[in-house]
Amino acid sequence: MRNFPFEKNFPSISYIANNWPRSKNVLKKFILSNHKLPDLYNICINCLNDLNVQKIERMKPVLKKLSILCSKNVTYNTYHDPHHFKSVIIISCLLAKLSNLKNNGDRLLLVIIALTHDLGHLGRRIQNKSFYQEERSFNELSRVLFKVKPNFKENQRIKKIFKSTYFPIKPKKVDDHVEKIILDADILASLMFGLNVGVEFAKRLKHELRFEGGSKQLFSGFLKFLDNKSLYLDSSKKSC
Repeated sequence: MRNFPFEKNFPSISYIANNWPRSKNVLKKFILSNHKLPDLYNICINCLNDLNVQKIERMKPVLKKLSILCSKNVTYNTYHDPHHFKSVIIISCLLAKLSNLKNNGDRLLLVIIALTHDLGHLGRRIQNKSFYQEERSFNELSRVLFKVKPNFKENQRIKKIFKSTYFPIKPKKVDDHVEKIILDADILASLMFGLNVGVEFAKRLKHELRFEGGSKQLFSGFLKFLDNKSLYLDSSKKSC
């Protein structure tokens, strides 16, 4: 058990999980900090170590390359940027702890998907087509990952999870533990820390969506839409 909230400037997932929900402010402080570009690679490695994932040496070069790609905000996104990736990674790993995700391979896959689920997000330039961005992000990940892990079945599993993150449509069937964590973490990144934080994130998102209304209006619409989507894990529901 880790007894310190931060280790080498990164939040200890074990500390936060063991002291949850009293430790929510520790998590909030790290996630809302956006004064510098997050070190996505070291966040991933820190989380993998905290989750006790074994035999990650072969994957480190892949994670390094993916982290560099995810750090390139070439479309100047104000919401789907490296800070969003940071949030989803940290929250995903916390949910993995709280919901007891046991499988070593699943824990590794969780971190990879949390990092890359919006890889190369086009922001304001996104095409108005269902699953367009999700399939684009998956294809970018696949080009890197499939060279190292040429597993067709796993590739199809990842593709399904990516497509499930398309917000306007509720996935038909979600029985994959990793998928549940990713979907909940993607939503909790905007929802976990209350109304004022949620409205601030909506302010960043409205620029990408070309939304002409107010930030509170956008966040209110987000909450209403959640009535149809819902959260999957009990630990996620208790976190709000």
